[in-house]
Amino acid sequence: MKNIADIQELHKAGELEAAKKGYFALLKKNPHSAEILHGLGMLLAQEGDFKKAIPFFEKAIQFDANNPIIYLNLANTLKSLRLFSKAENTLKKAIQLDPGYAAALNNLGTVYYAQENYQEAAKYYQYAIEKKSDYIEAYYNLGLALTQLNKVHEAISSYQTLMSYSPDHAAAHFQIARLLLEQNKLSEAENYFHLLEKNYPYHFETQMNLALCYLKQGALKLAKEHFLKALALNKTDAEILFNLGVVCMQLGDLDGAIQYYQRTLQLQPDYFAAHNNLGVVFLAKPHLAFALHHFREALHLQPENIAIKHTVNMLSQDKHLHTSPPEYIQNLFDTYADHYESHLLQHLDYKIPELLLQAIKSVSPSPLQFNTIVDVGCGTGLCGVLFKPFTKKLIGIDLSENMLAIAATKNIYDELIKTDASSYLERSQHQFDLIIAGDVFVYTGELKSVTTAAYHALCIDSLFAFNTEITNDSEYVMNQSGRFSHSKTYLENLAETLGFKVLYYKKVITRTQNHLPVDGHLFVWQK
Repeated sequence: MKNIADIQELHKAGELEAAKKGYFALLKKNPHSAEILHGLGMLLAQEGDFKKAIPFFEKAIQFDANNPIIYLNLANTLKSLRLFSKAENTLKKAIQLDPGYAAALNNLGTVYYAQENYQEAAKYYQYAIEKKSDYIEAYYNLGLALTQLNKVHEAISSYQTLMSYSPDHAAAHFQIARLLLEQNKLSEAENYFHLLEKNYPYHFETQMNLALCYLKQGALKLAKEHFLKALALNKTDAEILFNLGVVCMQLGDLDGAIQYYQRTLQLQPDYFAAHNNLGVVFLAKPHLAFALHHFREALHLQPENIAIKHTVNMLSQDKHLHTSPPEYIQNLFDTYADHYESHLLQHLDYKIPELLLQAIKSVSPSPLQFNTIVDVGCGTGLCGVLFKPFTKKLIGIDLSENMLAIAATKNIYDELIKTDASSYLERSQHQFDLIIAGDVFVYTGELKSVTTAAYHALCIDSLFAFNTEITNDSEYVMNQSGRFSHSKTYLENLAETLGFKVLYYKKVITRTQNHLPVDGHLFVWQK
């Protein structure tokens, strides 16, 4: 007959079946041995047989009621069965027996964390660290709890302290990188992910997150490279295929985008964003029937989606469309925000901010200086950056919260307001020296309301600068791209009716679309 030490060695070596037989054989001769009962409970829990394990722990406690380790292991088993209240009480008994028992304090934190009580979880992780200053697991758990409490800086600090004890702790590196990515600290996040990639080149999440870092920075080829590495590790991940579609779309590879979006839908037929983006790609091809099909599928999945309804009406050539609803514009630019600038500047040769500034300079005395400028539809601040040096106060308004968040990081605006142009300008009587609207009125057909509001918001002799796209129709027309074009005559008549003087007009190329120049009007009006 083997003794308890021999059985424990079998257990440690992973020979569970032999160890189990040994424990039971010893238990027949020593039914009151807490050590044997505890060992059996541990082995059964290790096998995942938690319900059978619990009675052995409980019997062990009967014969060794002052052993906090048995309480700890019983609590862990109870937690595995989601018996959180019993696990909590059991751990508190262990802590009563040994107030300095760091493992019990840490595990009580995990019980609270499992119940989404992150405040209590963090408190007990901190207690555990106070008892054991190099407790790596508690620092890691504390980082997770602080993240849930949206205490990002404190979470990063916890992970960094952990790494002072364990510099190669891969999970802590990953969590810091992920938090930095969420904060849009992309270069820092990228560095952490690259350290992980060096040691774990086949880690799926690392490749995915590196790809997202590059995608947010507009480094599309590098983003694609890492998405493809992630795809090689998981060929049936719909999210990777969708993101590859996004990258191809931004690179101008429309056929590649279509293939990836279609593969996404093969895996997940009800993927709303894939249908929506396929509609966008087919619109750009332009294969309008296919575009309409996918927008209708998207509308079927989200029947109350005003933006998609508008797109379906647009493609169906509803002649009653005079403007794009705010929901359509907000959805468009919230989705577009993280790659807006890289796409416009690197792929569409967007020049409107520079053209507006040149136009203003040509009609204004030198040196150029304004008291207050309003940047209507300010987006990420492309116009604001250029105009900031020439004003005492710069206000940006936009419908897209995500665009405004990026604009805020540039620290150029004195105010940023989430609102639509007409309602904001109507409330602002005789306040502004200059209103600029760069690539804003392409989403509105009937411009009388917003230009009337602009007139009343301006001081006497003040300026209003904007661009539109060109049509030869009598007034304005919505294109199947979803953007409106306006006639020069319509805009000149509008200026005259409202009391504006046209100080400047020029026909310009506003951007490219499908590698072709898009012609536009550039105006400066004076009140």
